[in-house]
Amino acid sequence: MASDKHLTLTQIAEQQAATEQQLRLMVQVALQQAAEAGAEQSEIWCYNTVGNSIEVRQGELETLEFNQDSHFGINVYFGQRKGTVSINDLTEAAVHKGVQAACEIASFTEPDPYSGLADKMLMATEFKDLQLDHPNDLTIPHMVESARQCEAKALTDSRIKQSEGASSYSHRSVSLYANSHGFIGTNHTTRFSLSNSVIAETDNGMIRDGYYTIGRDVADLLPPETVGEQAASRVLNKLVQGKVPSGNHPVIFSAELARGLWSHMLSALKGAALYQRASFLLDKKEQLILPEFVQIEEDPFIVKGFGSGNYDSDGVATRKRDIVVDGVLKDYFLSSYSARRLGLQTTGNAGGIHNVLVKPMDLSLQEMMKQLGSGLLLTEVMGQGVNTVTGNYSRGASGYWFENGEIKHFAQELTIAGNLEQMLKNIVAISNDVDLRSSILTGSVAIEGMMVAS
Repeated sequence: MASDKHLTLTQIAEQQAATEQQLRLMVQVALQQAAEAGAEQSEIWCYNTVGNSIEVRQGELETLEFNQDSHFGINVYFGQRKGTVSINDLTEAAVHKGVQAACEIASFTEPDPYSGLADKMLMATEFKDLQLDHPNDLTIPHMVESARQCEAKALTDSRIKQSEGASSYSHRSVSLYANSHGFIGTNHTTRFSLSNSVIAETDNGMIRDGYYTIGRDVADLLPPETVGEQAASRVLNKLVQGKVPSGNHPVIFSAELARGLWSHMLSALKGAALYQRASFLLDKKEQLILPEFVQIEEDPFIVKGFGSGNYDSDGVATRKRDIVVDGVLKDYFLSSYSARRLGLQTTGNAGGIHNVLVKPMDLSLQEMMKQLGSGLLLTEVMGQGVNTVTGNYSRGASGYWFENGEIKHFAQELTIAGNLEQMLKNIVAISNDVDLRSSILTGSVAIEGMMVAS
């Protein structure tokens, strides 16, 4: 495949058209084979992802990779018995053996009364153009040049000692889901990114930071020089360092970190956590879990969105819906399986959440800091000290100490602690600096007070 390393995504898309036709034929044959073997229901999901990634370090091309990943998954149901097989060899012989193996596995599994396909009436029938596919003629030399420009811009300040590398990524995926209801859906998606990480030196040693831009369409990426400027600015801002007084202080999760905070809440609202009774938000539906000013919705239909899709991995049609209204929890994130376990209806979230939008206030980050007066603006958290069963939260952290709304210095080796249930209720503001580089769209989040130790 050495010659394929220089394929553009336009050329890759042309090749994937043939791959898609091959996958469609394999899917139809596999479903038929499962039915002939006696399976009452069956479903198949498969994908093919192809692309290029490069890394430039100190102006020189260090890594050039051509990536190709394929997968074919098979579920068969004999009554309440389920057999599952996953294969990476996309040949007719391998798929044939995979279906045989799935059927054999099903004969050994215990009956599960909640297994089976989602109801046929819930299958997606409308397929909106969400503009997720933007193959283009971006070449390897162009990717390399963009990375070089990005890195060169970041290294213009003499206080930055070295680059950890600038990386560029361009991939295209074709995915199919089909089942014995007669449903078949196809997705075509592209993803591009450009990133840079740099290192500066302080009296306390080296310190690093970076920045990245990402999008479905390469035209939506920030210019390479802007990414380099942002990487440099972020690390240079850390050069003035100091201490943070231990105690209970207002804490702001920057927009990048806030999506992690919300992801803990969303994990506690997923079906598996609920039916396993392993969630700090168990039985909280229609209860106040956030301040009344907080509004959260899920929207699978955002154009070019990272979580956009017309159907979930069960083939169920997705829909725009409220998750939190005036601080009150309105809905969960359920697959057809978890919904049956809970005696509820699927929410179209097999395979995960779609785009989650946390409505910001008409308030900038600077205005938020002024309102809080003094506190800690978090830029990094680390460690695994998050328990979504009890809600206990304790993590290493670093960030900026601010007083009278103005940043004073950067601080490292901190510990922040609290409980997620109380932290959510203690949110006092959500600023309008929404980070669009994720399927969780949020601005910075201010919490009234958390324990901070230095």
